[in-house]
Amino acid sequence: MIKGCRLLCNLIVLYFLFIPLSFADTQANDEIVNQLISLNQNYPIQRRIEIQSAALLNTPYLEGALGEGVNGKYDKNPLYRFDYFDCETYVDTVMALVLARSLPDFRNKINQIRYKQGNVSFTQRNHFPSADWIPNNKRNGYIQELSYLIAGRKTNVSRTQINLRNWYRRLTTDRIQISYLSPQEKEARLSQLKKEGSDLYGSKNVSISYIPVFDLLQNSELRQRIPSGSLIFFVGHDSYLSSRIGTSMNVLHMSFAIWNNGQLYCRMASSKAGKVLDVFFQDYLKTYLSLGTLDGISIWSITDPT
Repeated sequence: MIKGCRLLCNLIVLYFLFIPLSFADTQANDEIVNQLISLNQNYPIQRRIEIQSAALLNTPYLEGALGEGVNGKYDKNPLYRFDYFDCETYVDTVMALVLARSLPDFRNKINQIRYKQGNVSFTQRNHFPSADWIPNNKRNGYIQELSYLIAGRKTNVSRTQINLRNWYRRLTTDRIQISYLSPQEKEARLSQLKKEGSDLYGSKNVSISYIPVFDLLQNSELRQRIPSGSLIFFVGHDSYLSSRIGTSMNVLHMSFAIWNNGQLYCRMASSKAGKVLDVFFQDYLKTYLSLGTLDGISIWSITDPT
């Protein structure tokens, strides 16, 4: 099955190399959705996550791959696509494929996952995991926390304040993803976005539970408790990033946990690697040690509310 999924992934990449972009945004994406949903069959949700996430391995990385589609006021990138992902849009897409029963259901699910109450708008998009993505998808019934069940008293809590108003004020014209606008028009549209966001939001006090990175590296029994197909949020801090975007944040990255042949992997869209790939779990955690930015990981299961 995994070999078949990877073959489909390669076909997806080739598909987009040889068709016009306007076609890729519509018929090609929809055909791929139908093909991928057909892989779900009657498998339990954990197996569906493994299958769907594997089918998209090696897809190239692109920051901000998704937007609000052709009707977007500030970002006309597609509502869904299969030629590029970043770490969040990869998770969004896999989740929607896992939970969907049909193409219309997929379209609804990915909007529910990416936007508060499925309201497709830049200002309603789940931009920050601990402030938006996690609470909104918990409310949807799509995710459940596992950190305490896995680690018990070893579990810690990270708290911070996310200044959404300041984040909007620091946005630059690269957020205006509308190719036909002139630089001057993009500046005008950016001013509208900053005002709209600043009027809607202030600051949010947020928290997220996590299992400390050193416990995970030192305790193999603890790692064994992480179920395959789980969502992993990498909890920590990056002072350079915070100063650049105008707010602190306590989730740096997201991926899936995948067990394969007795080994635990992080399956993710990686900016460094430039594609979706599998990385040994322990090796990936160790890359953060010299940086001192990672406190631990928060683990969640994907659930089907139906």
